[in-house]
Amino acid sequence: MGERRVAPAAFRGARLRAFASTRHGMIGAVILALLAAIAIAAPLIAPYGPLQQTSASLAPPSAAFPLGTDNIGRDILSLIIYGSRASLLIGIGTALAALLIGGAVGILAGFHEGVVESLLMRVVELFQTLPAIVLVLCAIALFGSGFWILIGVVALAIWPLQARLIYGQFVRLRGREFVAAARVAGLSSAHIMLREILPNAMQPIIVQVALDASIAILIEAGLGFLGLSDPSMVSWGRLLYVAQDHMGDAWWMSLFPGAAICVTVVGFNLLADGLNEVIDPRGAAGGLP
Repeated sequence: MGERRVAPAAFRGARLRAFASTRHGMIGAVILALLAAIAIAAPLIAPYGPLQQTSASLAPPSAAFPLGTDNIGRDILSLIIYGSRASLLIGIGTALAALLIGGAVGILAGFHEGVVESLLMRVVELFQTLPAIVLVLCAIALFGSGFWILIGVVALAIWPLQARLIYGQFVRLRGREFVAAARVAGLSSAHIMLREILPNAMQPIIVQVALDASIAILIEAGLGFLGLSDPSMVSWGRLLYVAQDHMGDAWWMSLFPGAAICVTVVGFNLLADGLNEVIDPRGAAGGLP
């Protein structure tokens, strides 16, 4: 019966202290906090606007342009600062959208045994057998590459990861005593799924959300590199697309946006690693028993 109750404040505080003691987790949290601050304060800290052109095109890094300029004279530093907004929003928005889709499927499949479970998990397996890039390209060809469409398209490619994880958690928990007690008490299925089982399954799900965000950023960067992202949106992937024609004479156009993508993906993965250390009692020393 002890698993039915959500962890009390003292236990949650212990979890936070344990996370703060994880080296990887804190590094990831600091990286992401800095990136979020940069994205929010972009108009205040960017030297130029995202569409502002200067007279110096293809200028190498210098005191005037710390990261150089692109082929039409835009400041690369300013573009990276503004591009953090789109990349972070796509990463986080896609991870949350995948959580909603995969969560709904995983919860229903994990709670309802029999036909519902089999049918929904066959759908999950169908999506997993299709290459993610094929799904994304087909969806973009049908619906376009607008910002919100891009979030939905990328979520379509990664939601099975969340669905399978949540399904496994519900299968593990649905036979526990607190679930049987809730059934005996006459609580509704929706209450049991969302108020009894889900809170006890959330910890590994949170880790997967962080990983999904990094996957989404990489997919968006790949789409941008292919020229399939929203052309009206400044993103790191779109900057790589523009840099393709200047790899030999303007190395800075591809190096710095690529570095921004790498740092962000590493940040999300370090955050997920730190969360996993705390959640998994068999993990590193930062975990709680």
